[in-house]
Amino acid sequence: MKDPMSLRLGPLAEPIIEAAEAAGQTPSEWIRSACAETLGVDPPAMVSGNPGAAEQSAAANAARWKKKKRRTRSS
Repeated sequence: MKDPMSLRLGPLAEPIIEAAEAAGQTPSEWIRSACAETLGVDPPAMVSGNPGAAEQSAAANAARWKKKKRRTRSS
């Protein structure tokens, strides 16, 4: 699932990158932590990679290896 949000940081980008590096976080982790702290909630746990990859792969394999209909000759 892709979040329907876009964020343009402008001149905030560089100080955020520096603050994230100082905290040992990625800029995304740092921004999520700052937002969560401001909102008074815990930062969300983010799954690395594509969480839907296994489901997509299973669907692709099922489509690829589906049972073929047997052709019969009609007289």
